[in-house]
Amino acid sequence: MTDFSNYVLITDLDGTLLPHNKIVSDKDLTAIERFKSCGGIFTIATGRIYQATEQFFDILKPNAPVLLNNGGLIYDINKSQALYSCYLDSSSIDYTIELMEKFPEIGVEINTMDNIYVVRMTEWEKRHLEMTHLPYTEKSIDEIKNEKWCKVLYSIEGGRMHLLEEYVKQMGWNKTSFTASGEFLFECLPLNCSKGKALKKLVEICNWQDYKIAAAGDYDNDLTMLQYSDIAFAPANAQDVVKKSASYVTKVTCENGAIAEAIEYIEKVCKVK
Repeated sequence: MTDFSNYVLITDLDGTLLPHNKIVSDKDLTAIERFKSCGGIFTIATGRIYQATEQFFDILKPNAPVLLNNGGLIYDINKSQALYSCYLDSSSIDYTIELMEKFPEIGVEINTMDNIYVVRMTEWEKRHLEMTHLPYTEKSIDEIKNEKWCKVLYSIEGGRMHLLEEYVKQMGWNKTSFTASGEFLFECLPLNCSKGKALKKLVEICNWQDYKIAAAGDYDNDLTMLQYSDIAFAPANAQDVVKKSASYVTKVTCENGAIAEAIEYIEKVCKVK
């Protein structure tokens, strides 16, 4: 029998494990279950908040804590306990107000641990909400400025994303982090918050120093995680910059079982016994 007991596999969700319809394929599920049954440790790292991720816990049954909020939260789903969390500096309020003034077309969503607040509804924000199917409340920034913000999600037409990124770089804001997390999604995160740093923290928490860490991702916000890992996977549909950081680019996309192919790679190429 194959022995994966020295391996941790951590994967991004959207665009890596999850196809366009957001339904995990039977091919991937079967491979993940086999990986775990043969001793492997499997978990997820996503930009999604808890409310947008919990539907997958019973489906995927991670056997380790999960990384949420692009690394802002490490959560033990078995104990229903946060093992690590960080929140935005109050400067994110000023940054958000300025971006709303500079880019009147951007949608703006504020995520806290318990709520999703939409402070500007646009066509692009509606698209995002339709993808998540989660309840939300429309409020002004003033109404929620005293709450703990996990992240701010900006949505903008894909062709204008670079203008938003360039503006943030020009401003030199240094009290938060920014990253693109999708074709039309841009996020403001706690300073030094990333999937890579959270994965490093998780390795320390779980004492995985002697394990081989395999990670899979498709977008900018996955880069630090891939760079930290021992084996980095990118699905065929990943951004070119992500493919360049990968140890192996799968032949198939997220639509056709990229994670199953990654597990097969670990078994065959890494000579797991």
